[in-house]
Amino acid sequence: MSGLGALIVTSIVVLSAFFIIADELRGPGGESAAPPVAVPQGITSRTSDTAPLTLRELFPGAEIRIGSGAAPYQLTMTHIDTDCPIATTGELGALLDEHGCSQVVRAGLGSPFAGYRVTAGLFNLADEDGAALVSDRVGTLVESGRGSFAAMGGLGSDPFAEPLAQVAWQHRGHFLAYCVIVRPDGQLVTNSDPYARRIAADLVERYLSEEVVGRRMLDP
Repeated sequence: MSGLGALIVTSIVVLSAFFIIADELRGPGGESAAPPVAVPQGITSRTSDTAPLTLRELFPGAEIRIGSGAAPYQLTMTHIDTDCPIATTGELGALLDEHGCSQVVRAGLGSPFAGYRVTAGLFNLADEDGAALVSDRVGTLVESGRGSFAAMGGLGSDPFAEPLAQVAWQHRGHFLAYCVIVRPDGQLVTNSDPYARRIAADLVERYLSEEVVGRRMLDP
């Protein structure tokens, strides 16, 4: 598993974002605190990892449970599409297309924490280099209000109409995992919100990156 860092910023459109960035562990000054860990060759590109993503692969049941005895995340809707921009706002869709995004698989979920609502999913990019570059540039897009990940559930595609949400993402191999976290009352999800931090770690790091993508590293 690659090193993981978190950098929190607030965008000019008041979107508060968790930046979970694979292959680096950033210290207070933004400097690399640990060397990157190599990703197995099997998931570095779609050339070697040819099987497309499926809804069943990501969301096989009605709930996601992170660890034994943990309260589950309840699925409310699922969606799979070859149109990657449909799951984004602003300029992010074009950036994904530029780097060969062929699929997005996502779900709307109810969180076990204080009624928070979540959209979480995976983008299937052409190769690891493209996924890393997109992951690196998402921060700039969110900070400047030029693009982000879209929430499911009829919230629209206008980035300025999005709720005051937190977004989190991480690349691993040629995949980009992400989530959008929204409070049930529509109020700002603050940088220090412990529920949002837990949700981002559960879904982006543990479930999508470690469990879902991790299975592809083990399966022939």
